[in-house]
Amino acid sequence: MSASASVSIPRLWRLLRLVIIGAALAAVAPVRAQPTSFHLSDDGAGPSCVFFTTMGQLKWQRRGGDWADAQGVPNGPLPYASQLVRPGQGRPFVEWDVTTLVREWLDGRHANNGVFMRLRETLGSGTVIFHSRESPDVAARPSLKLKWADGSTDRLAPSADTYLDCSTVYSLGQRPDLRVGAQYSAILRFDLPKATQALKSATLYMSSDRQQGGGPTTLQVYRAAPPFAVANGGPRQGLAARFQSDAGIARDPDVLFAEDFDSLLWPLRWRDVPLRGSAQRIDEDPELGFVPLHGPALRVRIAKGKNLGMDLRYYFSRFLADEPEEVFLRYYIRFADDWDPWLQGGKLPGIAGTYGRGGWGMRPTDGYNGWSARTGFARRPREAQAVAGLTALASYVYHAGLSGIAGGDWWDWNLAPSSLLANNRWYCIEQHLKLNQPGQADGVYEAWVDGALAVRKTDVTFRKSAELKIETLWFNVYHGGQQPAPKDLTLYLDQVVVAKRYIGPIVGAPGSSP
Repeated sequence: MSASASVSIPRLWRLLRLVIIGAALAAVAPVRAQPTSFHLSDDGAGPSCVFFTTMGQLKWQRRGGDWADAQGVPNGPLPYASQLVRPGQGRPFVEWDVTTLVREWLDGRHANNGVFMRLRETLGSGTVIFHSRESPDVAARPSLKLKWADGSTDRLAPSADTYLDCSTVYSLGQRPDLRVGAQYSAILRFDLPKATQALKSATLYMSSDRQQGGGPTTLQVYRAAPPFAVANGGPRQGLAARFQSDAGIARDPDVLFAEDFDSLLWPLRWRDVPLRGSAQRIDEDPELGFVPLHGPALRVRIAKGKNLGMDLRYYFSRFLADEPEEVFLRYYIRFADDWDPWLQGGKLPGIAGTYGRGGWGMRPTDGYNGWSARTGFARRPREAQAVAGLTALASYVYHAGLSGIAGGDWWDWNLAPSSLLANNRWYCIEQHLKLNQPGQADGVYEAWVDGALAVRKTDVTFRKSAELKIETLWFNVYHGGQQPAPKDLTLYLDQVVVAKRYIGPIVGAPGSSP
């Protein structure tokens, strides 16, 4: 064999390896900007000054709402359109040319999250009061006129409209008026038809009976930008990217524990046998729309009239010489067709160090007796059709900063593009917890949805004593609070991995796409 041949074989192998890894990474389900079933609503779960949706308390980044300007700059200064409104005009129809904005929606450049209308701070200080889609004066309601290249037109009524008032915590979408001024911003959404030809023009019409304040007021149109419309770098890959469908991941030196529920003996790897609650290993469940992620999964059901779905613990002290002070926990979750927690929210798997003393179940933590950090799910308002079939996640945390207070802290997950989880889709949930040094507020808590950052805290005081460590993985599924489930609620769990470093989504799993 020639010297050149002996060199080319390793190079060929390295190239082949890169191709294999690249193909595996390409199989990862894309991070979606938002659930396709979700749109701006103006019902009780609609936007307020602080929250884009009150389900799960998903916050705006900026109090009073967020927008993107015509150059795509978050909360930037360049509007898509501006219009001057003078006081005392009687009842004018105000027009904005929003052709550029509507074209961006039609060509898929941006998700249609609505028009964001606000006052230009340097031009005017008054308030303009418009008719909303709930106005009894039908002729004065807002509309969007689309003119197409062949000369045809469409006149659209808003599917939702509301205004944001920071003097109240409530959504105001059911009012007959929309207010725009120094203290108010408005949002309107129109369901656009599928474009079969070029858009020639788009004009927004709104009617005002009242203009308050002195002098003219300039109102500007932007693109509404809810929290999940802002991507955070796309799915972050971790050690799982090296293991197709997680095969062999348990052998990675940084992995502390891995459970795929493929074995009938899986309960022996956990502490509580028999299980508390209703957990069953299954590989099919057609009545509830189950599709496997990769082999069998764990089905957990909260029965009607009950609170507990599952209480399963993995104690680190049984398998490690020392309990850790930092871990990454990744698992996959899928909410079934019957998942509809309309009465109350609840708890999902997380990480804990309660030691049976404090930090859960309304047992206050004092920094010495215990702590916990579970995932939580929010109540899904029955009256809010925009969030039907969706679940908002958060973190439910007992930490020493709550010393003496019964109950935990709710940290909303408002950074991830996929902040609202749809029923019957697998999602990758990952949590990173690093305990603080006693006397320092340097504890870390992070969570990702499908590899996109959802929440980050870097100043947490979990404990005041070094004796508190990470005691358990707490795989808890619980409805409430105290209210029992009003109906059967089912979810599925799979591909649990605990490691010393970031794990990331699996690659090559056919069930991971919607």
